[in-house]
Amino acid sequence: MRLAKFNKYRNATASLATREAWYSDLALDASDSVSADGLAIDGHSLYVKATGGNSLQAIDLNCPGKVGSQTTTLLGPAGRIVDWTTALHHDNLVAAADSQGSVTVWQDRIQTVTFDAHASACVSVRFHPTVAGVLATSANSGPTSGEVRLWNVSADTQTPFWHTNVDNGIDSMSIRGDGQLLAASTRAGTCAIFDPRLAGSIDSAVGVTAAFHAAGRPTRVLWTGEAPFLITTGQSKMRERSAALWDQRNLAKPLASLQLQPSTKTLIPFYDEDTRLAYFAEKGDVIIHWADGDPSSATPLAQLGSVVLPAPISGCALLPKPQLGVMRGEIARVHAVVESTGAGQGAAIVPIPHIAPRRTYLDFHSDLFPDTRAPLPAQSFECWLDQAPVCIPKMALDPAKSADSLASLRRTYCSLLSRYVPADAAEPAADHGSRAEPEDAMLNPPAESENRLSKLASAPAGLEVKQHNMPGATATASVNKRTVEQHDPKVKPVVADQLARIPTKQGSGWKLPETDHARFKYLEGFAYRPTDHFTNLLNVNLRFSQQNDPVRVGPKHIAVSLKGAGGQVGVFCRDSPGRVPDNPATIAHGADVVDIELDPFDPGVVATAGVDGRLQMWRVPDIPLVGEVTFELEEYIHVTADRIHQVRFHPCARGVVAVLVSDIDAYSIYVYSGLMLHFIVGKTSDGIHSFEWSPSGDHIALTTKKSRLLRIYDARSQDLLVSGSAMDSIRPSRIAWLGNYRICLAGFSTGSRRQLALYSTDDLSRPLSTVTIDVGPGVLVPISDADCGIIYLDDRGSRLTHAFEVVGDQLIELPKFESPLPSLGMAALPKVYSDVAQCEVLRAYRLSSQSLESVGFRVPRKRPEFFQDAIFPDTVDTETPAVDTLAWLGGAAALPLLINLCPPDMKPLSEAPPVPVRQRTFAVETEQTANNTKDAISAMLSRVDEPDEEQAPSPDSESDWDD
Repeated sequence: MRLAKFNKYRNATASLATREAWYSDLALDASDSVSADGLAIDGHSLYVKATGGNSLQAIDLNCPGKVGSQTTTLLGPAGRIVDWTTALHHDNLVAAADSQGSVTVWQDRIQTVTFDAHASACVSVRFHPTVAGVLATSANSGPTSGEVRLWNVSADTQTPFWHTNVDNGIDSMSIRGDGQLLAASTRAGTCAIFDPRLAGSIDSAVGVTAAFHAAGRPTRVLWTGEAPFLITTGQSKMRERSAALWDQRNLAKPLASLQLQPSTKTLIPFYDEDTRLAYFAEKGDVIIHWADGDPSSATPLAQLGSVVLPAPISGCALLPKPQLGVMRGEIARVHAVVESTGAGQGAAIVPIPHIAPRRTYLDFHSDLFPDTRAPLPAQSFECWLDQAPVCIPKMALDPAKSADSLASLRRTYCSLLSRYVPADAAEPAADHGSRAEPEDAMLNPPAESENRLSKLASAPAGLEVKQHNMPGATATASVNKRTVEQHDPKVKPVVADQLARIPTKQGSGWKLPETDHARFKYLEGFAYRPTDHFTNLLNVNLRFSQQNDPVRVGPKHIAVSLKGAGGQVGVFCRDSPGRVPDNPATIAHGADVVDIELDPFDPGVVATAGVDGRLQMWRVPDIPLVGEVTFELEEYIHVTADRIHQVRFHPCARGVVAVLVSDIDAYSIYVYSGLMLHFIVGKTSDGIHSFEWSPSGDHIALTTKKSRLLRIYDARSQDLLVSGSAMDSIRPSRIAWLGNYRICLAGFSTGSRRQLALYSTDDLSRPLSTVTIDVGPGVLVPISDADCGIIYLDDRGSRLTHAFEVVGDQLIELPKFESPLPSLGMAALPKVYSDVAQCEVLRAYRLSSQSLESVGFRVPRKRPEFFQDAIFPDTVDTETPAVDTLAWLGGAAALPLLINLCPPDMKPLSEAPPVPVRQRTFAVETEQTANNTKDAISAMLSRVDEPDEEQAPSPDSESDWDD
């Protein structure tokens, strides 16, 4: 169990390396600029500005010591260099911008590209983190105006493919780790955020932070890796150096801030997305601070430590992760450029390793070193422009696996590497400076190589290519794919009992079966064997909200709300029933949990919503869930509303989630795509009991509290489509969709009478049918089976489970199922996991105070040896997205993917031969019956006429008693 509010690297210690490890005797340029870090590092070299300011010095990373005469000079244009940077996706690639507006690129220490980027002096230059060949440059065209331009330098073009103007001038800029957004800090103390891929985004920022820092003072901005959080640094009006952590969805105020001692110099921020630590180097000072940069922490930006250097700092940079000494617990290494360390001595670069304490360093500590970003591009230029999903390649840091994993990734992503060619090359590259038809190198591989997704899916055991999102991920990303398999609907995890259940066709819609009689009047509920139950659940949360479900079931895992500090959720493997250990694997949300959800398209993700207004997505490791298990926090959404009430994943589009939230005076439903807030649906001051997606994902149905209404909204246009009266009581009511055209509402009427009502989506003014069940306090939770037209009602606090069948517009009551223990909640599995060979129409798990029992519902059939296709039609595949996320956001309708449930060893009943009928006449049957009667009477008479074999002695017979 890992508590999210504590950073496990908080006890790391830092110290200066010995002088033998320094890079000393350097002659460096002393000029300073706001946006420059003063040092750039890649996997092979360190780059500093040489004396004179118009060239860079390249220093071999593995050759410390007195390197003053052993450096390689990278000559640039005539202007003085103001900023330089290295590429995350390529080693030995560096770019520099100068005071005359020119940009120069060196590859393998050879100048390859030079072009004029701006008419005035450049401010900063940055490589795109996921696309090879894309550069971002910025400059100030006046005291109160600046501009940012994006260039595709791998193409034979001298014009930017995107540019924007920035008010108040630019101090620095940063590109988010997934390459989707660009942020620029201004001289007014604010930060503007842009999305270069959006049409019409020129001169239009998607967000601007509040003026937290003082205007006219140097400011810096830095994204926290792939997560939609950014760190800004600046000064207060009293010249105190300050740092702020911002949530991009709420830029009105920072999540946290840090104040340091006064100074007029720049505070340089750095961020390690693997350890979630933020580093701050004070230019002109001798101190480097580090703080907790985890946005989900209880105290973000809480200072964890500092280190003092022997001379003032003029530059700083973090060493790439693959170059760390992981076998000695080195989690980070900061390189600081310091001025002369003594009389007659030049400047030096001082390594500062950060060590995490461990009892022994004999083995690799996988908990300290998760898979990290590999030095490779993640997508092509065309796919990035077309807003295609991105998967960041991750490599292992374990020395036994790192070489193989990186080699495999290089074979996979090699076609995405751009060649930087000089402008006067004989054969210029094709022009990719403007938008073109998408040609994703990951989805359309060259003919001589097999599909890259297949390679990734069959990667070695030591290689796991994922997109690990940092905690605190909120509403800014567009589409967020968690695993490589999820990018292609064809690549889908297949379990043993699904090998024959392949999507067969695409349906036209979600409809109920048409029938004029009850087909399931002999429905039978039953409990599985005790060995299939989960027992010894000691800490089940008995006070979980009645409006939500304390248990969730997926194809691989079961999540149960447990009581305890920090909002605990127990996670169990569904295929490992039995006695639960006393210390089960537990997720700690950090606050009391109000709702739990499992991602329908990623069975390894558990979502928890807490009273603290945070929605967190946890990755369940693929290991036995026993004892101390670390659950990785993949995504994090901090809702600015007062509280979260419910969470529902979209049934057809991957990465879309709806969240019911409340403020002081209003309830509303936030719809996120990945991590970006797109729609706000159903805002009302009447309060909302619950809501549900329609099966197609186009509509959202909700019930209000005060006005007692049932409403249906269009999720994308946010328009109210139809409204009608719901239950008469203000007590909780729950919704279940039966196809796209029927809604079932379970709740209370006057006098605590519990009712179930059936509505048509065309007219909600009055229900089609209403059934009064009984009088009681327990909440009825509906579970729908649209294939059979059955509604199951879990009776909270009771031992009963009710069932009703929809026949036409009527609700027909079916036999109840009674369990020996009261129910705390029930969750059903998708239809593909039912045992159709035993005519099981529903498989579910029923939670009680100390156990989780497996139950099922089946119907008796005359010929059970055949597949009953009359009650098992093609069902909707709920584990494969029916529509692309971007297409759904654009208004596309989802069409269901259908699965044939017939097992391969069974034959459908509709194709079975007819039952043979014996030809018998009435006369023959009458004669045979009469003969049988005569034979029976004769047998009885014969037994009466027969003498007994042993008779008692006669009184007249002789005996020994005669005299």
